[in-house]
Amino acid sequence: MLIPLFSHGQCQFPDNAFTDREEISYVISYCWGPIWIDAGAVVFKTNLEERFGKTVWHLTSTGRTFRSYDFLFKVRDTYESWIDTSTYQTIEFRRYIYENGYQLQNSSWFDYLRRLIFSNTKINDAPMTLDTIKMIGCMFDMLSAVYYIRALNPDSLEKSGEIPVVVAIDDSTYQIDVKLLGRETVKHPDGTLYACNKYSAIMVEGTIFAKDQEAFVWVSDDANKIPIYIEAKILVGSVKAYLKEAKGLKQTPLIVKPTK
Repeated sequence: MLIPLFSHGQCQFPDNAFTDREEISYVISYCWGPIWIDAGAVVFKTNLEERFGKTVWHLTSTGRTFRSYDFLFKVRDTYESWIDTSTYQTIEFRRYIYENGYQLQNSSWFDYLRRLIFSNTKINDAPMTLDTIKMIGCMFDMLSAVYYIRALNPDSLEKSGEIPVVVAIDDSTYQIDVKLLGRETVKHPDGTLYACNKYSAIMVEGTIFAKDQEAFVWVSDDANKIPIYIEAKILVGSVKAYLKEAKGLKQTPLIVKPTK
């Protein structure tokens, strides 16, 4: 199944798990010595809107540390992606990140006729750089890649198989290898148990992750395929994220049973 998917230019989602006006939020916990503290929040939103003369998906993600913990590692990140509603190919992608003093602004436009990505990037006070990236097979931006991985159908994957996801980041392309590790039941901090599929992914080295750092994601084993819990090591410790709220879903998340 994956061979034709990644050898052609058209990037098709294997299943559309999300719907219009979906909003999913997470609490980010940081390990400070022996203590875990809730230090930030991340929100993902989907909207159908008119842009580029047609109806497109507008995906957004914002991440921030709580102001009381900005002294540890201040984060103010925003990601936006506009993708085609029929092919799910990225049309335009933007991101602005502020991570402990490091600032980056990037905009990218995807030209599928010429198989090129046009990108401009500004880092801190340096001049803006313009780059042209050649598309390699099926390409994603950073945000659409998250939704693609989320939408994968675990029943069609071998337990030991890896899924190569090629992502355009600023002036370069990276392959992120995603692996299905099996099914597990995850206990939420509120006591609810969720049936999940567990994945691992090798993260891209940068201001937060070290080289070849592995992250683990537990995705609800239902039609919504919501990431319930995430954990990873970062340059300055460890982080975990757990679901805070999910609104506008296709279906009610699958709950195994509430604990007493």
